[in-house]
Amino acid sequence: MLGALALPMLSATTAGATPLPTAASITNCHNLPPLPYAVHTKAVTIRSKATTKSTAVGVLYKSHKFTVSKKSGNWLYIKDRTTGVKGWVSGTYVYRDVRMCLD
Repeated sequence: MLGALALPMLSATTAGATPLPTAASITNCHNLPPLPYAVHTKAVTIRSKATTKSTAVGVLYKSHKFTVSKKSGNWLYIKDRTTGVKGWVSGTYVYRDVRMCLD
């Protein structure tokens, strides 16, 4: 003989729908300045040339912000905002913050 298991009744409430933004609340962000780059690994070496065999001139640590002035393949020429050191870092270890623009 099987016994009955009493379970509490779950109410089926509908989740409140999030209102869509109105045209007045959406702003165009295409004219805003680009967001900064940041290191997404423990550390990345700043080099004098865009090659792993060149001289190391500094180090950037995780979440460090810096500016990029030019690119060469997967290498970025950067300026460390804190120390003023300039050089090349591999694009494999850094990312650019992004924002979503709604048109």
